[in-house]
Amino acid sequence: MSRRITRLTIGLVIAFAVLLVQLTNLGYLSADELRRHEFNQRAVTALSAPRGAIMSADGEAIALALNPTEAEPRPMRTYPHGPLYAHTAGYFALNLGVGGVERHYNAELSGSATDIAIDEMADLFRDAQRVGDLNLTLHHGVQLTARAALGDRDGAVVVVAPTTGEIVALWSRPSFDPNKVDARAPEPPALTSGLPSARAYQRHYGLTAGQPADTASADLLAGASRALGPTGIDLPGEPDAIAAVSGAPLTPLQLALAAASLANGGVRMRPYVVHSVTGRTPTDADGGQPTGSGASRVTTPQTAGRLFETADAATLLARMAAQARQASISLTPADGVELTAAIAWGLLTDPTSSSTRTGSWAVLLAPADAPTVVVAAVIEPDAALDVAEPRGGGTLATMIAATAAEATLALRAVSDPDRP
Repeated sequence: MSRRITRLTIGLVIAFAVLLVQLTNLGYLSADELRRHEFNQRAVTALSAPRGAIMSADGEAIALALNPTEAEPRPMRTYPHGPLYAHTAGYFALNLGVGGVERHYNAELSGSATDIAIDEMADLFRDAQRVGDLNLTLHHGVQLTARAALGDRDGAVVVVAPTTGEIVALWSRPSFDPNKVDARAPEPPALTSGLPSARAYQRHYGLTAGQPADTASADLLAGASRALGPTGIDLPGEPDAIAAVSGAPLTPLQLALAAASLANGGVRMRPYVVHSVTGRTPTDADGGQPTGSGASRVTTPQTAGRLFETADAATLLARMAAQARQASISLTPADGVELTAAIAWGLLTDPTSSSTRTGSWAVLLAPADAPTVVVAAVIEPDAALDVAEPRGGGTLATMIAATAAEATLALRAVSDPDRP
């Protein structure tokens, strides 16, 4: 009898120990991952709570702050630029839930993040809830240029600061209007097939070098293929599985980061779209936009592995610069000083289409001797615009990349150590 009691006691102790470990894991160790999980829709229940704003790197309002009032206790989230930032900012809707940085940084925007909640302790005797404003790395002028350069073609343009991993522009077409996805919107669309995916980081393409003799582009693709998993960008929905395509199965973001690693001696940086989070107490009575700020948390750049040996990276960058010279490609930003570039380019197939037509891709680094900006452009196959075999680097994708790079340098959207 006593032996059975002893066994029962030991079993209960083990069970309670397992339960304690699991509760600790769910409540602390895995809390952030579960909070950001794509199937977690708890954020939608907070439609009547204050919510922080989302701003571009140059101060443009991407998502206006939510300030519920007695007259309007559940206001709709407003996105002034509609489709321009839809795949980055995401949406905050009654029927679809939360997407983009709205999802990934929901705790910060709603003020439930630990650091913001600690700051809120200073407001114990005030009837106010602290929220967080997101300051993105995306530059409004460069984002507009990327959209204009791609035009009415489906595809993506990615602009990266190579030494930090900051995303300066992230444009995918087709896009959608986040103002209209909420069921409460005046004219919500009929979402029978769902929202379009973010081509820039959610779709793999089969990339190949433009010509058999183009070994520089082939070597870049080979290096990029050494890191085919998720890049770790602070956006939800990056695919874990690799699409089965002919050629190197890469997303435009993976392509841009591989090229950017050449400016870091072969080391790839982890990409991010949120530069900082600023806690503050929102205004409440008039429902207007908030003023006043608290402590800020700034994203620290992180390395994400080596793609090339240092010597190989320098050699490949020089070969890509030679390709640009051969194709007579250079940049002339607003200050009129001509800058050299380095390019790689080729063809692609779209794994979602059975068409035999080909699209094109290109990456461009500038200035070639010490790159401060990297652009990747991808144009999907199109029945109305069949992309022929690119020659001499003079592809449409290369021209799109050059346009975005010039705008980035002209607007001083990335830091240049050689310029004030």
